[in-house]
Amino acid sequence: MKRMKRTLSIASISLLGMVVGTSSAQMSKSAPERSETKAKEVQPAQTGHEGHNHGVQPTNVQNIPVNQGGEPQTDGPLVDSILLFKETTVSTGTILDIESVPVEFEFKNTGTQPLEIQLVKPSCGCTVPEMEQKSFAPGETGTMKVTFDPSGKKGAISRVITIYTNSASKPVHTVYVHSFVKNAVIIEPRVLAFDLTQKGSSSTKDIKIYGRFEDFKVTRATTQDPDTFSVEVIDGGKVEKEGDDLWLQILRVKVLESAKPDNHRTEISVRTNDEHKPIFSIAAVGRVIGDLQLTPVRMTMGRLVVGDEFEREVTISSKSGAAFEITSVASNNVVLDAQYTAEPVDAEKRNEWIIRAKGTVINPAQRFNAQLTVMTDVPDEEMLTVQMYGQLQPKLP
Repeated sequence: MKRMKRTLSIASISLLGMVVGTSSAQMSKSAPERSETKAKEVQPAQTGHEGHNHGVQPTNVQNIPVNQGGEPQTDGPLVDSILLFKETTVSTGTILDIESVPVEFEFKNTGTQPLEIQLVKPSCGCTVPEMEQKSFAPGETGTMKVTFDPSGKKGAISRVITIYTNSASKPVHTVYVHSFVKNAVIIEPRVLAFDLTQKGSSSTKDIKIYGRFEDFKVTRATTQDPDTFSVEVIDGGKVEKEGDDLWLQILRVKVLESAKPDNHRTEISVRTNDEHKPIFSIAAVGRVIGDLQLTPVRMTMGRLVVGDEFEREVTISSKSGAAFEITSVASNNVVLDAQYTAEPVDAEKRNEWIIRAKGTVINPAQRFNAQLTVMTDVPDEEMLTVQMYGQLQPKLP
């Protein structure tokens, strides 16, 4: 027993000497050598002779790829989630504006980390993306469904969907839906505008309506202002237009001889036998002139900002030279704080009057379109309307 203790003591002393010797040698090394030694200490222990390990074997060691400079590689498919679309552009082809068309975008997570779809944002409300699953494991595939609503559209249309992910290397992706939209019912023109019509005369213009389905018909057309306008439906039969066989219906709209002098606007309500577009409306506008005439034909406000003061005027005169009276001038709008006046150019002749609007802009109006109502004593021209146009913007900072 004593011999075993003595042998252990000698071994302990030898081991202590080795430790002290090693510490002294390390302290005598230069800083670069110490750094190199420290770097070696964090490496996995190597297997020595007879299968023994000199040091402690670390656990959970991860093989992290490095780039050419020796720095850890933090991007790329080995350490990142990667969203890869099979196609970034999908076309619906040629479609009608009455049908919503679904398309699909297939994709895959080609990285080694989980992929999270954080946000899917379309460029407009007519494009609706759907994605029930938002998380995808490495190697997992998925599908994004997109429904495009072409109503109100015409011609070549392109819509963008932006996808935001948790990918470090490429977090944002864009895909595109392309379509060529044709109208199921073609209306030409969408707004019917008449030239100036003299009081006691009439004026006629046509609206052409084309349908794509066989035996398309306009079953009824009516106007909101039958005292000024009339409308007649004429069957134009089968015609060729833009390479397609269509069925034509003609609306013959007329400004009546009995129409009173003024600015006129009406909505023509149209009913058809097409179940996809059974009812719609078309605007018609025109001006009937009598003895009184406006110079200029409208009051233009121009571009003003809130707080600007303004003064505008128009002249109303009698073409026959007859005297007349203006009894009142008024406008009902909330964007102007204004006074409206009328005074004759010649107090004795009284056949020409200046209408003035003077005041301040108090509210913005991106597209200002108001009416100035002028009351006179001229038969059939007791009430005239003067259009006021402009862009009234917020006050500049």
